[in-house]
Amino acid sequence: VRGLRDFAREGRDGKTRSMRLLLRDYVLILANSGIRHGTEADNLCWKHIRLVRERGRSVLLFYVDGKTGGREIVARNNCVAYLTRIKDRNPELCGMSFRELLDSKSDLPVFTLGDGKRTDNLRGTFRIFLKQYGLLKDPRTGQNRTLYSLRHTYATFALTYKRGVDIHLLATQMGTSTLMIERHYSHLIARMRSATLAGRGW
Repeated sequence: VRGLRDFAREGRDGKTRSMRLLLRDYVLILANSGIRHGTEADNLCWKHIRLVRERGRSVLLFYVDGKTGGREIVARNNCVAYLTRIKDRNPELCGMSFRELLDSKSDLPVFTLGDGKRTDNLRGTFRIFLKQYGLLKDPRTGQNRTLYSLRHTYATFALTYKRGVDIHLLATQMGTSTLMIERHYSHLIARMRSATLAGRGW
C-alpha cells in the first residue's frame, strides 16, 4: 500500500512510531499471504513459520488457525523481509538470524510492537493512515476499507497476476470455498481467462 513507509516515518513519539512500523509490516504480510486479520494473525507465532527448500527454491510456509480451523499456507517470499523487520525491532529476538529464530520454535507471537507486546490498536491506526492518504473509501464499492480488505487485495493479485492462480488452489490457500471465490471475484476470473476465452493458444 502506497504511503505506508512515509506514514511510519512520520510517527512522532516512540509508541506511535512503533505502532506505525508494525502496521506497515502487518499490512504487507496480510496482503502477501491472504491470512485473516484477527484470529489467524493474532494466533500466528514464530513456531508456526517454516522456510523450506522445494525444487531448488525457498518456500515460506505459515500454519494459521482461526475461523475455518488450521491450515498451512504458502506466503510470498517477500514476507521474509517484513518478518525480519519485526524480529529486528524486538530486543528479545534481534540477536538471532531469521533462520535461527524459526529453528528455535519460539512461542512468542509474531505481530508485536518493538517492546515485544501485543497491541489491539492496529485497526484504528490503519484507519488514520487511510484517511490521511485519501484511501478510506473504495471507489468501486463506496464502502470503507478495513484491515479485512487486505484479503481482497491478496485475492485480486492472485487472480490477475500473470496467468493467475487456480481458484480451487486459491480457496484452499485462503481457507474459504470456491463458491465464495467465484461469487466475489467472478469479474476477475473472466478477465484471468480472457486469453483462453478468446481462443488464443488453441
